Amino acid sequence: MGKKQSTALLAGVMLMLLPFTGFPQPGEKAVLTLSPDGPEFQSGRYYFHDYLYAFIDSTENRPVEEVAADSFQQRFTKDELWRTITFGGDMGPNIQCIWARLTLVSAFDDDQQWLVNFFAEEVDLYIPRGPNSFEHQRSGYSMPVSERAFGGSYGSLPCVPLTVPARDTLTVFFRLKNISGMGLGPRSVFAQNIFKPRAYFKVDRRQRFFDAMAIGIMLAVAFYHLVIFMYQRRYVPLFFSFLALGIALIIAAYRGYLEEVFFPSYHLRNDILVVIILWSYFYLFHYLFSRLYLRLPTLLPAWDKIWLGFVLIEIVGSVIYIYMILSDGGLYKMNQDAFWKIVGYRLLSRIPLLLLSILVPILSLIKGNRAAWTYLIAMLAMIFQLFINDPNAFWGLVPIRLELYEYSGHTIMVLLFAMGIASQLKTLQEEKFAAEQAEQAERAEANRIRELDVFKSRFYTNITHQFRTPLTIILGMAGQIQAQPSTWYNKGARLIRSNGRRLLHLVDQILNLSKLEAGQLPTRFVHDDVMRYLKYIVESFHSSAEQKNIKLEFETEPKALVMDYDPDKLMDILSNLASNAIKFTQEEGVVTLNVTRHTSDVAREATERLVISVTDNGPGIPEEIMPRIFDRFYQAGQDHSGEGGAGIGLALTQELVHILKGEITVKSELGKGTTFTVTLPITHNATAGHDLDRSIIREMMSAFAPLPDAANGPDGHSAGREKPTVLLVEDNPDVVEYIRSILPLRFHLEAEYNGKQGLAKACKLIPDIIISDIMMPEMDGLEMCRLLKADKRTSHIPIILLTAKVDMASKIEGLQAGGDAYLAKPFDKTELLVRINKLTEMRAQLQERYRDLGFLFQNTNSRPEQDTHPEDHFMRELHAIIESNLADPDFSIGQLGEQIGMSRATLYRKFKAITNLPLSDFIRRVRLHKARQLLESGSLKVTEVAMDTGFKNLSTFSRSFREEFGISPSEARHGGS
Repeated sequence: MGKKQSTALLAGVMLMLLPFTGFPQPGEKAVLTLSPDGPEFQSGRYYFHDYLYAFIDSTENRPVEEVAADSFQQRFTKDELWRTITFGGDMGPNIQCIWARLTLVSAFDDDQQWLVNFFAEEVDLYIPRGPNSFEHQRSGYSMPVSERAFGGSYGSLPCVPLTVPARDTLTVFFRLKNISGMGLGPRSVFAQNIFKPRAYFKVDRRQRFFDAMAIGIMLAVAFYHLVIFMYQRRYVPLFFSFLALGIALIIAAYRGYLEEVFFPSYHLRNDILVVIILWSYFYLFHYLFSRLYLRLPTLLPAWDKIWLGFVLIEIVGSVIYIYMILSDGGLYKMNQDAFWKIVGYRLLSRIPLLLLSILVPILSLIKGNRAAWTYLIAMLAMIFQLFINDPNAFWGLVPIRLELYEYSGHTIMVLLFAMGIASQLKTLQEEKFAAEQAEQAERAEANRIRELDVFKSRFYTNITHQFRTPLTIILGMAGQIQAQPSTWYNKGARLIRSNGRRLLHLVDQILNLSKLEAGQLPTRFVHDDVMRYLKYIVESFHSSAEQKNIKLEFETEPKALVMDYDPDKLMDILSNLASNAIKFTQEEGVVTLNVTRHTSDVAREATERLVISVTDNGPGIPEEIMPRIFDRFYQAGQDHSGEGGAGIGLALTQELVHILKGEITVKSELGKGTTFTVTLPITHNATAGHDLDRSIIREMMSAFAPLPDAANGPDGHSAGREKPTVLLVEDNPDVVEYIRSILPLRFHLEAEYNGKQGLAKACKLIPDIIISDIMMPEMDGLEMCRLLKADKRTSHIPIILLTAKVDMASKIEGLQAGGDAYLAKPFDKTELLVRINKLTEMRAQLQERYRDLGFLFQNTNSRPEQDTHPEDHFMRELHAIIESNLADPDFSIGQLGEQIGMSRATLYRKFKAITNLPLSDFIRRVRLHKARQLLESGSLKVTEVAMDTGFKNLSTFSRSFREEFGISPSEARHGGS
């Protein structure tokens, strides 16, 4: 089929469809009457397409004088107009120029101003004003705003003003011309209106209002979602922001606002490059946004590849489109066949995308993406608006037409997309919050497990310590009894029994916790006087309190109270609280146990409760650990006051209180003390109980009560300082008693019960050896060891560390802290004594080295970093101070102590421990060795040297010199030896 046959067939089809289209058919009306009586005047608007006669100007340059000539008028026909309708624009041959004639009859009594608009790039209006004289008005949407006769923008159709004389007939001629190469089509002919100015401005204001609303919405949405992208770094809001901005630019460009505001001398709307760029921009970001909005990469990966393929076609097509226009000399010179091929390809590429825009959201919706609903509704709204609002859309096949805002579909689409994005972001935020909550819960659980592991590890360490310390005493005293039964039987048996009770109590606590977890710890209530029972328990703690000079007070109100109580559990509760209070209260402190009967009204019924309060004036509990003090394996005391424990006492106490249907609370203030309050219900359901023997209670409480202080009491040893002094720092009096029993008579023992006291005693006493536990109150053994080794008063003292921590890391930590030996509990008596003896021997070797003093006088210029022993620096410091005061014969030990930072007694004991020499002898020898150096130099006389080295008379100097070196000063001056 040839081109002509195709054109004829297309024309025939269009003629058949024409009765069903929205185009008006040409009538035979020749004159348009403008009357004040018709409905058109009331609306202020006339449609004059039925009154037009047209002529197709193939030359595109006929002068108006020729067209307006009477001889030319027969060439204006309705057929030409019909031909333009049928084949105009993209429906057939490209008609670039049409002359139209319109005859108007005014029924008004005065001249009337009108505004006429055509849909064409250039509109020339010629009004006859005389023979071959015409008034010329120009407009058209391709013309710059500055060149138009009237710069209106309604419907993108600029107007030309026209004055119709009163009661007169006026024939005017229009030349409609498209200079871009796009043919004049049906819209060029039928989109003609003649307005009264008031009606035009009313419509124009309405149009501008809706345009401003639409552009404002687009810009606000674009800015808002750009901000969202900047905060959340999600590409859906970013692409949507660009999409909304593109719609705003399209509206502003098509309505002429960009020309009016920014480009008054440039016909922007007719620049096909601008149009292509704007619409390509719109489609590109529409498809990019849709891809992520519909979650194609995750929900529909196969369709996502197809979608991206069409997006690529869109990009490539736009680039080719622009290139062909520019390479062909621009749109105005472009070959029409090439132009329409490009248009066809673009339409072919977008039709599948339009179909995908409906199909893919449905598939995404099926996959569970609820946001696809808004996408579907938005696309349908835009298509619906396109169908019913444009009479020429789809060749006018849709007969229904509503006066909707032209960009209402785009506006609704953007608003629906914004709602969908908000819903998506809310969902994502909720999912993110849920994920964060889950991650936080997981992290909290991991931290809890990690803390629990730490607590358990600490618990095992502490429980080992709790076991090893009594075992040390039991095994050690058993050995003592075996070796010397007559001496140690009674005392050893008592220590073994007491520490056995401690072990049994510890085991019972652990078993009770296990039974509590298994729900196998029953209650055994008796009905008796609870006040008397509590008094018995408190009396058992008096010895513990007296040992620390703590005042233990017990207050009750009333004095007697018969009720149901479980003796075993009540004893465990009160014992744990009382022992903790005594443990954490300093000497000369006060511990108060207050028991009262409290009555309250609950639901209009009187409820009686027993309230037990245990108050101390100890250091208090920090607020940050208050919620955790009842956790198993957690030892608040160890972390904050130096006291250790198994970490199960308070946890067990709380569980026991809950079993008795009571409550336990705690209040504490740092530096003032702590109060534990136990509230138990008062009931009278159990059978009467039997009086418990006080001796039984004391026996049961022996696990809590330590032995009297045996640290520094009579031990049958001489307390004289002529014996080597051993300072024992140990918080368990039984261990102190045991070590006292195994030390040979040649040692003198001093003891302290915590690291803080041990540090003070060591600095004051300067013992020969220190034996210290590691886990102690106030200050642990490692910290005490570090401080002692860093203090030059005590840095020389050997330290033996005792601990239940037997792992290699703990041993290395102890040695790094400065410990000279490390023994694990339970230790062997022989091993401890061997360690003491070996350290004593090493100290004797060190004394021999310093007693010789050769390293000082033979290497006087050696640097401290060259010293091989920590005490070398101390000796050099002493030597330097003495040398700087050689000329002072009255320089004393007290002055030396002041300059080195020690008291006279401390300096003397330290120096004696290092050298086993009197300090006065050391000062004398330093003077003599310096004197020999001066004499051997030969520059000074003997008398001058004696005076310079602090000797008051020459005879004393000579005698001392000969005793030290075996020669006289004169012989030394002349090189004798």
